[in-house]
Amino acid sequence: MTALRKIWRRVGRCPTPGHESPAWFELADIDEVKRAYENPEGVLGAAWVPYAHAHMRLPSWFVPGLDPWSEAYAAQQHRLWAEIAGVADRAYDASVDEADLGWDGADPIRHPGFYMRRDAAAVSSAGDHVLATGMLLKHSGLRPGDWALEYGAGFAQSALALARLGVHVDTVDVSARLCEFVNRQAEHFQVPLQGFHGQFGHAPREGQRYKLIWFYESFHHCVDFRRVVPRLNELLEPGGRIILGGEPIVEREYAAVPYPWGVRLHSEVAVVMRQTRWFELGFSEAFLYELFRRAGFAGWRIECEPSLFGRLYVFERA
Repeated sequence: MTALRKIWRRVGRCPTPGHESPAWFELADIDEVKRAYENPEGVLGAAWVPYAHAHMRLPSWFVPGLDPWSEAYAAQQHRLWAEIAGVADRAYDASVDEADLGWDGADPIRHPGFYMRRDAAAVSSAGDHVLATGMLLKHSGLRPGDWALEYGAGFAQSALALARLGVHVDTVDVSARLCEFVNRQAEHFQVPLQGFHGQFGHAPREGQRYKLIWFYESFHHCVDFRRVVPRLNELLEPGGRIILGGEPIVEREYAAVPYPWGVRLHSEVAVVMRQTRWFELGFSEAFLYELFRRAGFAGWRIECEPSLFGRLYVFERA
């Protein structure tokens, strides 16, 4: 059950700034926090209450105020990830550290992703994802016959929805198993959808350009974003757009993301990083817009009042 908690409780969603908590814990406390998180009663139990809205203090060696575009800044974030994840003896490796967990018995046709949930919040949570898919479709700018590409697709439910509408969709995921799940769905529904095994920035078809490139709850795992974002320019069709959805992008820096970009410090995120070794990033809006501006894009935010999962960031060539 614990391997699925990040997926089911949507750690990718960042708490709303303005609710800073007085509760803090130290880097050395992560194993204790993890034990509270994994208690039999889960996040509803008394053991988790002291940590439910807590944030990790930055360690004494952390140097604030570094240039967020510098190698020193990136190296410091990698060290922070390594110490939280408990792998301080080696560097981050996406092919190893972003492994999928908890899907051994998954049925990608009948119960893909959130459809396998049976907890009390399952229906409400599904509503978040359905709303997010609707927002993506509404603002995709696509027509049947267009080509689209999703990175970090997982069970690819929005990709499947587009493919059923006649859009040619390619997906890229670091998990070979999830790519297999995507291809099983494509075969079952007989739609133009294909999953490719690869990392962010991978071009699945030589010479192919896409009207839409999107990330849903996946860009915050794109550690190599400074290389990947300019690369998207080469894959985007003239007049096309890039969309980020369901991402932990904060309007201003606060306790969970107290810098332009970096490891998120909320208690549940820290526990997930220790459990899975995933690199869980957060971004400030200002940094995100500047990142895409440097790659030649202009961007804007589209709100989704019922759900933060449906909030989109849209980018087009400036």
